[in-house]
Amino acid sequence: MARTPLLERGGSLKILGVLFLALAMFFLWITYAFFSKAFVDYDDVTLTTDTTGVNLPQNADVKLRGMIVGEVRKVEPDGDGVKLLLGMNPKLIDSVPKGVTAQLVPKTLFGEKYVALIPPAGGAGGESLQAGDTISKAEVPIEVETLLNDLYPLLEAVDPASLSYTLTAVSTALEGRGTQLGETLVTLNDYLKKTNPDVPQLITDVTKLGTVADGYADAMPDLGRLLRNTVVTGNTIVAKKAQLAAFFEEGTRLSDTLTTFTKDNGDNLVRLAKESRPVLETVGEYSTTFPCFLKSMSQLIPRLDSAYRDGMLHIDVELIEQPNAYSADENLDVSKADFDRASTGAAATNGKDINANNAATPSCLDLNEMNKGRAQQEKFSSQDNPFKVPADVYKLVGVKRAHSKFGSAGADGDFAKNRPAASSLELEDLVQPSGIGIDSAAERAELNVFLGGTLGLSPDSVPDIGSLLISPVLRGAAVDAS
Repeated sequence: MARTPLLERGGSLKILGVLFLALAMFFLWITYAFFSKAFVDYDDVTLTTDTTGVNLPQNADVKLRGMIVGEVRKVEPDGDGVKLLLGMNPKLIDSVPKGVTAQLVPKTLFGEKYVALIPPAGGAGGESLQAGDTISKAEVPIEVETLLNDLYPLLEAVDPASLSYTLTAVSTALEGRGTQLGETLVTLNDYLKKTNPDVPQLITDVTKLGTVADGYADAMPDLGRLLRNTVVTGNTIVAKKAQLAAFFEEGTRLSDTLTTFTKDNGDNLVRLAKESRPVLETVGEYSTTFPCFLKSMSQLIPRLDSAYRDGMLHIDVELIEQPNAYSADENLDVSKADFDRASTGAAATNGKDINANNAATPSCLDLNEMNKGRAQQEKFSSQDNPFKVPADVYKLVGVKRAHSKFGSAGADGDFAKNRPAASSLELEDLVQPSGIGIDSAAERAELNVFLGGTLGLSPDSVPDIGSLLISPVLRGAAVDAS
């Protein structure tokens, strides 16, 4: 039996058909793979943008300075924006600087778009784009379709006849003026070139203006309230204009009077200020003693009121040894230089602190102790404990002997040199009247006879204060019997 050829067998034909179909599909896949560049290696870079516009196909070119350096591999939405996967040529990616800006621009007016990479103006410092980087700076120009869509409603709203009339009028106005129009455009271009550098500053100023406007907007309620208050104030001024006019008139008269006074007495005012200066300087120097002095006076006033109560003087007089007179060499003779030297030290707080440097320095001394009450006053001012003055004070004022009221002189009779330091209100004794040595019993009897004959009273009826008052006047006088 003859053998059937292989190609004529049914099973063989089926196998060959399947192989043909598989080979055809393989060639189709190979064609698609080459078309889609499946066998080409890319470095993936991500581009994020708000929108891609229209006519951006997959596998769109990615160009740098007009040269293709990659293609768009994938486009997908990403939240509120769009994410593009760019496949960069591994051999050319090192030529793409880092920090590029992507622009999605059309190849023709209505053609498909491609991605144009714009290098940064200042360069990227030598760094280049790397695989896995993300380009976040993207610009999409105005779509022509969008422009036409926005322009179409405007064109529908314009009456064709009116548009034709307007275009005809513009054509007639520009006819024969091409040169002037060109010069105007050139001049406008020059102005724009000069203005362009100031645009960033203008933008900054506008931004700051917005900030200032926000500040004014926040303060507007306060400004409104201020304006309302101003209206009330203005109405009040209008209502009181008569009183204001009278006030200004009186003020004018007062100003005229003051002007006349200062013109007439200007020299006197200057002289008064000049002559008052030494007095004020002295007052200023002694001002530290005013508080304690006034406080002492405030304590003394009740005692004086008590002494002069019921219209009569009530005193207890204790007669002590009469002081003797000062000699000719004890006249007060203190130069300003000596007084200034005695005023250089710190003020004394008690008698022990007084020395040649502060004998003339203003001080309260022990007045602060005296001001504590009557017990302290009696302690420092009784006859058993009289005020004592340091020797340096006597030296300053020229007192050389005790005179029966300043204590005892030394063995050589020089009181000022031998006077010991005191411990209480020494300077007070210089201004206090002394009753030491006034009126002995014999003197009082003799003066009572004299006063009784003068007053028409018997010697026994003469008040005790009479001899006390008259004895200092008559002491040292002599009666000429011739």
